[in-house]
Amino acid sequence: MALAFAPVEAVARVGIYGYVDQVQYAYGEGGRLKIWIMNEGTEALILHNITIIYPWNAVLPWEGNQTLKGIDAVVPVGGNKTYEFEFTVPNDRGALAYAYGSSSIVVRAVTDKTPPRSADIPMSISNAPVTMTLQDMNNLVTLLTVQIVIAIIAAIIIAAAVFLSGRRPGVTWQKEE
Repeated sequence: MALAFAPVEAVARVGIYGYVDQVQYAYGEGGRLKIWIMNEGTEALILHNITIIYPWNAVLPWEGNQTLKGIDAVVPVGGNKTYEFEFTVPNDRGALAYAYGSSSIVVRAVTDKTPPRSADIPMSISNAPVTMTLQDMNNLVTLLTVQIVIAIIAAIIIAAAVFLSGRRPGVTWQKEE
């Protein structure tokens, strides 16, 4: 009896994890993003570059985003590399169009043995309340007054119709002469 073994190929897996230093950011406020690139596979990896895509720069992928190129760091099996990035939420409310409420920062890592991997790191941008002013309230008050008067007149007419329909004069017999 002969046994045959096929060579086992190592599986390369990259895990991307991270967090931001605050729960919510205001316009113009700065923050820090901390990420870990972890080797979750069975062989060492070489990390070539990391790209950070912020939600307010999603349409223009290179303007305002950050790329760390030429890292070429070896990540051993079970090991990780830690990086920290600083960012500032735009002051001109440009973040509103792309990051209304909750959104995510996309982290993309390129290694020698895996296709580019991406991960979303949640963040939140606070939006100022929309102020609203009411103008020409005197027209609204006049309209409301007219509607109340019409409703009262309609109620009086309906009450009179109900009252008069219930008060029929009784039939009286008259003698013939």
